Amino acid sequence: MKQGNEARVLRKTAVASVAAMIGLTALTALTSSPAFALKYAAVEHHLQVDPSIPNWQPGAVQSVPEEELSLVGADVMDEMTLGWIKLYRKAYPRLSVTMEAKASGSGGPALTAGTADLAPVGRELLPAEEKGFVDKFGYKPMAIRVATGSVGSLGKTATSVVLVDKDNPIKGLTLAQLDAIYSTTRNRGHADITKWGDLGLGGEWADRPIHLYGLKPVNGIEYFLRLNLLEGGEYKDNIQFVKGKGFTHAFTVAAEDMATHPGGLTYALLANVTPNVKVVPLAAEEGQPFLAPTLQNVYSHKYPLSRYVYIFVNKKPGQPLEPKVKEFLKLVLSRQGQDVVAKEGVYIPLTPAVVQQELAKLDKAD
Repeated sequence: MKQGNEARVLRKTAVASVAAMIGLTALTALTSSPAFALKYAAVEHHLQVDPSIPNWQPGAVQSVPEEELSLVGADVMDEMTLGWIKLYRKAYPRLSVTMEAKASGSGGPALTAGTADLAPVGRELLPAEEKGFVDKFGYKPMAIRVATGSVGSLGKTATSVVLVDKDNPIKGLTLAQLDAIYSTTRNRGHADITKWGDLGLGGEWADRPIHLYGLKPVNGIEYFLRLNLLEGGEYKDNIQFVKGKGFTHAFTVAAEDMATHPGGLTYALLANVTPNVKVVPLAAEEGQPFLAPTLQNVYSHKYPLSRYVYIFVNKKPGQPLEPKVKEFLKLVLSRQGQDVVAKEGVYIPLTPAVVQQELAKLDKAD
């Protein structure tokens, strides 16, 4: 394949490692091929990018011969990342771009080791990943939200939902109630909840214990909930940890097990819904309406357990980002970059408000 000004894209799978010099035409072919996806997910939406998100106007980026921009991280974000690389390479044909799409867990360590300029990660950094970076540099990596998670894909970062028995009469739950159900710390201030009667259910449900399911820490899904539901609190010790062929399949095991525990409750994904369970609508605060995890509610993040995916970078406080890194992030946060997200049809574009918040981070001195 042609070299020189052609982009170099490194792809690693679980069974093989392939490195090749890939030109812009070849890159286009790869990104359009369904077989190229490491994590297949069916199209979930046809949302368009909000037209108020600004277009990207490439800024000045100086490069020396053989200089690279290196991306290491999530295989679940590979199609989006390759789309961004294609646009970036067109603007800066003299700059080689290296991409290693292995797993979300590879991003943080690569950033710490200095082998990545940008780390696409399909979740928040886990404590050990962040600690390794802080121990080396003395500050946290900068997290930039680059897309909203999918509504319910098993193959991509998905919205968290709550499942209960299909005959459970509960109409909805607030985050404070969920925190009181799952945590010992109850940082949201609600009294402890152990029985369905504590949530106002009567009859045969009044004294029925809430049988909790979950994943053994630490992993991306339960850590997202620890941060965003428990507000950094601690889980109760009576949670039944479920196992399956991967974390996401474990929730299906929990859903099926509820047939033997009609008082069961689990966090899960929409893809884990079985005939014997139902999804509980959620409210962020007492008095707010209970909302289902629909496409629009997830896009707007009105549904309180909607998720983001990120790119992490090493930005030292008081110093600007390297121009090549800053321009890549500006591209991702532009109308063109979010159009890449939209056209994948699984992850969801950011709202204009979130784009402005993330762009502001790129210019901050601290």
